[in-house]
Parts: sequence; structure tokens; C-alpha cells
Amino acid sequence: MDIKKVKYWNHSSKTRFVLVEDKNSPLISIDIWCKAGISFEREGKEGVAHFLEHMIFKGSNKLKPGEFDYRIESLGGTSNASTGYDDAHYYVLIPPDKFKESISLLTNLVLNPEININEFELEKSVVIEEIKQQNDQPEEVLYNHFLKRVWQNHFYGKPILGREEYVNKIKIYDLIEFHEERYLNDNICISLAGNLPENTIKILEDSEISPPNISTCKNQQNLNFNNTIRTGREKLFIKRLELSRLIMAWQVPSSKDHKSIIGLELLASLLVDGRNSILGRPLKEEQSLVESIYVDLNVGEFGSLMILEACCINKNVDLVEEAINKLLKNLVNFENYSLDELYKAQKIVKSNYFYNLETASQQSSFFGNHLLWGRKYPIKNLEKNLKFWNNKKNFKYIINFLAHKKYTLLAYG
Repeated sequence: MDIKKVKYWNHSSKTRFVLVEDKNSPLISIDIWCKAGISFEREGKEGVAHFLEHMIFKGSNKLKPGEFDYRIESLGGTSNASTGYDDAHYYVLIPPDKFKESISLLTNLVLNPEININEFELEKSVVIEEIKQQNDQPEEVLYNHFLKRVWQNHFYGKPILGREEYVNKIKIYDLIEFHEERYLNDNICISLAGNLPENTIKILEDSEISPPNISTCKNQQNLNFNNTIRTGREKLFIKRLELSRLIMAWQVPSSKDHKSIIGLELLASLLVDGRNSILGRPLKEEQSLVESIYVDLNVGEFGSLMILEACCINKNVDLVEEAINKLLKNLVNFENYSLDELYKAQKIVKSNYFYNLETASQQSSFFGNHLLWGRKYPIKNLEKNLKFWNNKKNFKYIINFLAHKKYTLLAYG
């Protein structure tokens, strides 16, 4: 995409904006990002961040319960939100001629919620039902157990939805306090992408966008960023798990080290992308030991994991583990890959970035999340970082993460 069409701008309230212009887009995406994920929940208040996300849609100082959804839909738009480990994300997707009214509605909803007791009790039952449904899915049970074990006491090991016993104890003032503490000017940015009107800046300047600058909470959360992962090997039985899983995890740099994250994405591609990949070829194509194998980066602002997961039948688990350990050891010791394979991985990583920036919602999400954490022009930096890793001498630093101690979980169905 043309990075010249990406503009950064600050509102008079000091709220940060990123604008991504795409005149070929039929829609505009308006996204509000806030440093209000579960990482910032107080001890014993698990589930507050996600619960608050639900309650924000129940009305504001200007919008009655249900009015926001009705008005956005009447404008021909859609809305949604999500809570993550580090942030909360609210967005609408609307026709270009409805931009002015839509941004006014969304900013008012997110920045000025009114939480009433009736809606609170009703929504609590909805959240608890969501937790029960998640706990009934073997894949979710496995994933939550894995994160809890690998991250030990770190907040990345907590389920985003919270646990039922904690959510049941949440009081209405817990949500109000969390909003007052986290939804501050310094913690918020707004991203816009799509067919933006010519007078976008004027519309924004005339809008009532004024997050508070100082929290009214007396007791600020003291975060514990101790994020050393568990190492070793464990086994687990999961009811109704169709295929056994071998999961390996290595601790890698946080998203603050964007150069290393790009290098790790290259490593992941080398390992599993394509039939001739380092792990895919012997384990799947030649020996048929696994049904699937992939490597994923679980990237956070306060710590990250590189996760390798292989799916196979029960009797193959030990064989798969032995084979993977041997293949990875050979890669670390002998660097048995070619520069052509590295260049191919670079093309795949670059293509994936641009493939995931095709729509207005994808663009707004990508640039908004980066801006929230102080990173501008991520695409420009992508090119620079890819170039840095295009030789074996530099790339050895990335491969050596595989030599670090890891956590291994063998899950059987």
C-alpha cells in the first residue's frame, strides 16, 4: 500500500489519530483503541476488562440502552468490539457519507458510558454464559490451560473472559473504576481508514473528543511485569479432544522489538510454510506423522511466545516430539537452510502483511494498534527489517531462540 496516504495527527484534546486514505474503498472504518486489556486488571478482578467492553454498548450520557446499535444500523453500518491481553478495541464500519455522525456516536459511547444496575445484572449473566460455553470447548480448555501453565503467575496466563467465580464477584463500581483508570487520553488513540471525506480534519476538530487526562481513582494498579515463562515438559488429558497435540513454546522479545518480531516471522515461515518447509516436509509430506503443524507468534507488549503446535494421533506424539527436537537441533547447529529459502520466506511474510491490509477495517486495525503503543510507519519499518535479516550472519540471532529452554505440553484426547 502507499504509505504516503498514511497521516498522523493530534486533536486539540491531544487525542492521537492515524488516517489511512483509500478512495477506492466503499466504506470507512472508525476504530478506538485503548490500553485497557486484561493486563491492567487488578488482582482478584479477573474479567473486568471484558465485562466493561460489554457494558459500554449499553448506553452513554447521550445514548439510551440499545440506541447506539439502532442508529449505527440505521446509517447502514456495523459495529463490534474485542478485548485482548493489552488493549480494548471498538469499531464501526460505515458508508463515507455517514462519517460525521458515526464518529460522534462511537466516541461518545466509548468515552462516556453510563452503567446502570439493571443492564449490569443482565449482562453479567450473558458474560457467565459465554465463559461456560468456552469451557465446554476442548480446544479452548487446552489453550487456556497451556497459557496458564507457560506464563505461570503472569497476567498473560489468565483467560480473557475471566473465570466464573471472579466475574460473579464483580460489582458495578469495579467497572466504573476500571474505565476511569484506563480510558484516559494517554491510553487512547483513534484510527480511520477508507474513503475519508476531504474535510475529515475539520470534522474531527469540531467533534467532542475529550478523554480525561487524569484518573480520578485514588489507588492506581501496580503492574507486575515479571514474565519469565515455565520450562520443562508436561502431559495433559483433555476430554473430547479429537487429535492429540504437541505444543512447544519459547520466550521471545515483546512487540517493542519489532525488528526481532519480523525475524521470528521469517523463522516461522521457514519452519512450516509450504510442502518443502523444514518441519512440514519430513513430518507431514514424507512420514505422515502429523495431520497439521504450524508456528505462531503470540506477541504482547509485555512479553511474547513463539508457539509450535503439531496435531497427530495418540501413538505418534512421542515420535513427533523426538523428530521435531532433532530437526530443530540440526537447524541451530548446522543452519541447514539456503539463502533461497530465506528469500522465499521474506516474500511470504511481506505478502502476508499486504494481504492483511486490503480492506478499510484491516488498515484501521493495523495502524491503530501500532499507534496505540507508539509505533508509527510500521510498513516502512517492515521493509527495513526484512532487509536486515536477509543474510545468515544476522539471522543466526533469530535461529538461536530455538536453542533456549522451552516449555512442552503433550495433550491427549
